[in-house]
Amino acid sequence: MILLEIGKSSLVNTNKLVRNYPGCTGLKTGSTSQALYNLSASASRNNLDLVAVVMKAPTSKIRFKNASALLDYGFTNYEYKKLLNSGDIIKNIEINKGISSFINATAKNDCASILAKGQDMDIKQTISAPDKLDAPIFQGQIVGNVKYTLNDEIIANVNLISDISVEKINCFSMNKLVINNWLSLLRK
Repeated sequence: MILLEIGKSSLVNTNKLVRNYPGCTGLKTGSTSQALYNLSASASRNNLDLVAVVMKAPTSKIRFKNASALLDYGFTNYEYKKLLNSGDIIKNIEINKGISSFINATAKNDCASILAKGQDMDIKQTISAPDKLDAPIFQGQIVGNVKYTLNDEIIANVNLISDISVEKINCFSMNKLVINNWLSLLRK
């Protein structure tokens, strides 16, 4: 049993891994005469969170040993692989009939996968996005997709969105654009 004192309060935890296993984040112990000794243990290292469940262990010592072995196996053989960050620019897309000539197609969300160590070299990235789009385009509009595969199996998928809005060009915006371009030439 582990006694943790916080100010005037105390917490009791019978999970010995909380103190002895690097990265342990807790969970639950239990035992009954029929179920014997059980443990759900969680741990986190290098952005990889694992849960080990041991049931019907003959002794308390064996349940902790088996849970440690399961967690060790997971941390030794698997890794969290970040593939994209939200906002990463993936592709420039030309805009027809717009007040801007292009947008950046950016990752809508973070994208990651849990892989067997060493498999990251075999990941294939497929970008599906057009080279050109017609205005109007709205900021946050889905304009494509990035898919990650490993051995022909999809392991991650993220939408691409426009980083800006682009209005369709009209007489007023065309005149404004011409005047601004002309004024910028005069300033040089």
